[in-house]
Amino acid sequence: MTDDTHASKQSKPLFDPTINYGHILTAASFIVAGTAAFFGMKVELQNLDQRVAKIESTLQQLASVVVQTARQDERLNTIERRVDRLEQTSSPRHP
Repeated sequence: MTDDTHASKQSKPLFDPTINYGHILTAASFIVAGTAAFFGMKVELQNLDQRVAKIESTLQQLASVVVQTARQDERLNTIERRVDRLEQTSSPRHP
């Protein structure tokens, strides 16, 4: 019977409350890795913000170019209509 009670006591895991250098090194590594990841992500987000700002300014420039092109197209259409009217009015006079 003593073997049975001794075997049942060994089957339970034991908790060792001591702290050694390995535990401290592991905890410090986690803290350093977490801090590095935080600052790395912060820098990446700042770079992303700058890139988005550049893209937005480029889109604004493209929008202004599109507006100017549309105005020029309208002016050309108006000039073409005037030229067509002039050609139509001048054609019957010079057969």
